[in-house]
Amino acid sequence: MKTRYLLVFAIITGLLAGDLIAQSQTGAPTEKKKLYRWVDKDGKVQISDQLPPEAVNQARKEINSKGQSVGTVERALTDAERAAQAAQKTADEEAQKIADQQKRIEDAMLINYSTEDDLRRTYKERIDLLQQTIESTDISIKSIRGSLTGMLAQASEAELAKRPVDATRTKQIKEMHDELLKQQAAQVTSHNDVKTMENEFAMVLARYRELRGTGTPAPDAATSPATVSPASTPTSATPVAPKN
Repeated sequence: MKTRYLLVFAIITGLLAGDLIAQSQTGAPTEKKKLYRWVDKDGKVQISDQLPPEAVNQARKEINSKGQSVGTVERALTDAERAAQAAQKTADEEAQKIADQQKRIEDAMLINYSTEDDLRRTYKERIDLLQQTIESTDISIKSIRGSLTGMLAQASEAELAKRPVDATRTKQIKEMHDELLKQQAAQVTSHNDVKTMENEFAMVLARYRELRGTGTPAPDAATSPATVSPASTPTSATPVAPKN
């Protein structure tokens, strides 16, 4: 029985070997060739099964032995093009991060503010705090100005009397004048912050209405954070993050 199996195996092996010999003698292809089609530096179309070094980075088409297209290879990018591509990718990723952050803020706004009055009340509280700072700075400015006026008057009298102004008093006058300028600059900043907050509220309110699907408000609809419906009751809400 073992001898019979060996005989059958030998016959099959012989047949396979014969097929391989016949295939090599008839020139039958044993593997598929790939051809390349490209345009050389002179603008002429070239087709070959091998690429010259100068054509490696050029755009080209790959075709089979039947002339059928089997793929396309784009030309290699220059260093400047790769840098621009990387910069664009970075910019796109940053823009996507900003968009994702904005969506999170808007989702939180819809959760924390069930009505326009809730949103308006939050901004009103923030603006009220700024107004309190402005009022406090006004008092400080008036106080400094009064003290400075008194010191300057005393220094003026001393000079008119041809007496030297005390060095300590001169230093105090300078320091007080610097503080007055500092307080006045802070006051301007606070007024600008109020204006910025009011403008921000108008934009946030418009977006809030858009997200809620309430449509365009009536012409007399209040868009000032200082206006809250009388029937509304205070609610605790987390302030919406300011937009960049």
